Amino acid sequence: AREVLLCAGALQSPQILMLSGIGPHDHLVENGIATLHHLSAVGQNLHDHPDIVINTHAPRARDLMGISLHGAVQAIKGIFEWRRQRTGMLTTNFAEAGGFIKSAPDEAIPDLQLHFVIGILVDHGRKTVLGHGHSCHVCLLRPRSRGSLRLASKDPLAAPLIDPDFLADRDDMDRLIRGFRITRNILAQPALAGIGGKEFATSAAARTDLQIEHFIRDHADTIYHPVGTCRMGPGPDAVVDAELRVHGLQGLRVVDASIMPRVVGGNTNAPVIMIAEKAADMIKAAARAAAEPARSAAATPVRATAETQAA
Repeated sequence: AREVLLCAGALQSPQILMLSGIGPHDHLVENGIATLHHLSAVGQNLHDHPDIVINTHAPRARDLMGISLHGAVQAIKGIFEWRRQRTGMLTTNFAEAGGFIKSAPDEAIPDLQLHFVIGILVDHGRKTVLGHGHSCHVCLLRPRSRGSLRLASKDPLAAPLIDPDFLADRDDMDRLIRGFRITRNILAQPALAGIGGKEFATSAAARTDLQIEHFIRDHADTIYHPVGTCRMGPGPDAVVDAELRVHGLQGLRVVDASIMPRVVGGNTNAPVIMIAEKAADMIKAAARAAAEPARSAAATPVRATAETQAA
């Protein structure tokens, strides 16, 4: 039998399910949607990798990405170099270095990820900052905080209501505070001293743990790895089973980051590709298993006829 594969991501897959009448009954009724199948876990367990950025002004480092007359000239040169040779500054992915670190020595495995960017990034890059510099993002790999996603209305074009509830768990904040201090220490090392960078005043003013916490709460953002809103599992807090089939329904699977019970300790791109590859294997295996009885049934009368004729 043919199946529907829902692969719209951790923000759109639960939205599509609820718009289709699959989700928490009371919430569907509130939005004027008839309940096709009550499934309370749809839209729950939303989480992501929160991060905080330390930006550094480096006026002398004009070869870094930035907004200036020199930067504009370099960008124009870079365009021509890339068109001719596929080399130069425009080949960068901006995050030129990274690493996985522990927020404390007694951590069994790294709980933080660093991204070093050859430019200044304020408010996800939406705020224009003149000059040149670099930044480092410290990202929390295994957050405990959980948010949710709900419908704003039954209009499919309306954006869903997203409540990430970042840093609701105290442990998340404590780890980011430690990560902030480690990152600041890294940026102050002699290897970077030649760049002549100076930490932005907004973060430089945060010295105590309480001040750092206030800075994080005011400026933390996301690394864009939302997962978990159609989580996999056997219980009532799950949406899909181990075969990615929606509980209680036939012919419907969810295949994307929304099925992750917990976010992976790193970037989500490769794991999502692996989820898709595994889903493809399971779907093909199910199709072969379903076809086998049909082939056997079709072959049996032929053998019986041959035996009868021989007799």
